[in-house]
Amino acid sequence: MSLKKYYNRLGLSEAASSEDVRRQYRKLAMKYHPDRNQSQGAQDEFLKITEAYEILTGKRKIENSWESKRTGSARPQQKERVREARKRHYEQVIKEQKETEMYFKALLKSRGWKVIGFNAILGSILSFCLLLDLFLPHHYSEDRMTQYALNVYSSGQTVDKRVSLVKTAENINYWVEELDFPFYGQYPDFQVEKSWIFHDPLQLISIQHGQPVPYPVQYTFFSFVYLLVPIFLLPVFTRYYKRKTITFTLLYFLSLYLCSALMLLFLAFDKHLLHFLTLGFL
Repeated sequence: MSLKKYYNRLGLSEAASSEDVRRQYRKLAMKYHPDRNQSQGAQDEFLKITEAYEILTGKRKIENSWESKRTGSARPQQKERVREARKRHYEQVIKEQKETEMYFKALLKSRGWKVIGFNAILGSILSFCLLLDLFLPHHYSEDRMTQYALNVYSSGQTVDKRVSLVKTAENINYWVEELDFPFYGQYPDFQVEKSWIFHDPLQLISIQHGQPVPYPVQYTFFSFVYLLVPIFLLPVFTRYYKRKTITFTLLYFLSLYLCSALMLLFLAFDKHLLHFLTLGFL
């Protein structure tokens, strides 16, 4: 027998999943439940959506549904049907609440929750150091341009602003903004200005005609400091949020996987871990 009419009652297509059926039933039950809506039409609708839900989830067979018993004493009274439907609804709500409670308890007792706790501590320290790097004095080192590639990428800010690749004698690559002929053609020697703690390059300084000319360095971790700090602090927020909601579940897995991966990448890149452990002195 076709189940199409039962899907239609819930306002779903036949391609709907079991989770879609449960979600839609909960939504409609809030609207037509006898405790919320006392009209006769609402009670009838509540019976219909409850029947559709139970049939589509396999809790009741079609031949045992109240709608199939239309004649004589075999058809239950309206009040009895409402009472049974209400009872089944409450049982389903309690069951789902218990399952939700067990799920969130499992999350908070898992090894992942401990990892998030560690990420919260590490992320807080990294965020503090990144913000501190904005104000501490900078390091300077000498280097020389050996190769370059002009106008490799546009920075996306203006049509004329370009970001070019520079390779140096120290075998380091920099993405430099507005590279021009005086820099690569006449004054290839330069100083690299770096942040204090993580030694991220900020700009290349070329001395031209006795005057320093800065060339900003792009695509470094320091360029995204205002994005990194909120991400690194996400585990802290997750540890204190702890709500039995989908939002918490999303924060949990972001803090566990995204933050862990990003912090490991950050520390592994360009000796950041060494600079972090020595507070920028090495």
